[in-house]
Amino acid sequence: MFPKRAIGAAVLVLLLVAGVTAWALTSRTASAPPGRSDPSLAGLAERLPFFGLLYEQSTAEIQVAEAQRQLAIDCMARQGFTYRPVQVAGATGTAEAQPAPFGLESLTPPQPASSSPAPAEESPSPAFTRALFGDPAKRISAKGTTIRVSRPADGCLAEAEIRLLGADRLRWLQLRVQLGDGEQAARQQLAQDPRFRAATERWRQCMRTAGYDQKDPVTLLYGLPRGTDPARNPLTRADVRCKEDTGYLTTAYGRLEAAQQNWLDRHASLLSQWDALQLRRENAARKVLKAGK
Repeated sequence: MFPKRAIGAAVLVLLLVAGVTAWALTSRTASAPPGRSDPSLAGLAERLPFFGLLYEQSTAEIQVAEAQRQLAIDCMARQGFTYRPVQVAGATGTAEAQPAPFGLESLTPPQPASSSPAPAEESPSPAFTRALFGDPAKRISAKGTTIRVSRPADGCLAEAEIRLLGADRLRWLQLRVQLGDGEQAARQQLAQDPRFRAATERWRQCMRTAGYDQKDPVTLLYGLPRGTDPARNPLTRADVRCKEDTGYLTTAYGRLEAAQQNWLDRHASLLSQWDALQLRRENAARKVLKAGK
């Protein structure tokens, strides 16, 4: 296996917007995708190789986020602005943005996130925005097969990232995009996996018995009307029940774990470069935080 690495939540949101993971309920219902009520299912997701790379909020990654926050505050202060970004959470664990690759896993929605304090300037001036985000005409970008990311080339947010990665900032972004592509490629490989296909067929048969002819759980999820309440909808209730009755999620996550590890084994050089830059980033963050004490 490999050392677990995570990325900052702010960057993660940008990176995953163009992804094709099956968590469409966010845009089709009034609430976020239902959380996993069964602890054993959470354990399945956390064993995925890409979980540690992209979604686990480690202590080191919290330190990176806090270092970047402090650097941005100092940068803005030097230009005469008061900038108060949201305080970095101190708890480690599962990142909220983790996708659910096999549709609904529970009928119980997660607890709503606590509201975050607003920045110092609710209606920032053009000068404030320019100082923070830099020249809108100057960007760095990385493009993959399924993901494209664009980031400010200058400004205080960019300066904070450059402080931790230097000239390798773009390379870090390119590697992150490639890992995002790898996660998608591993998921797509399951279409040819005999054990996964057999599990999907068992789920289909269960759904037919319940009176529903459905292709697969992901298609079902994308087809839900906006505002669907999974706990009250007969289709979603049948979906979750059939997953439980057929052991679908256990098989699906097991096969996805194998597919992800296979992809990473075939891209060992990429992973080595990513880990090296992550370590550099984390060491630089610790120095920033130590100097600030």
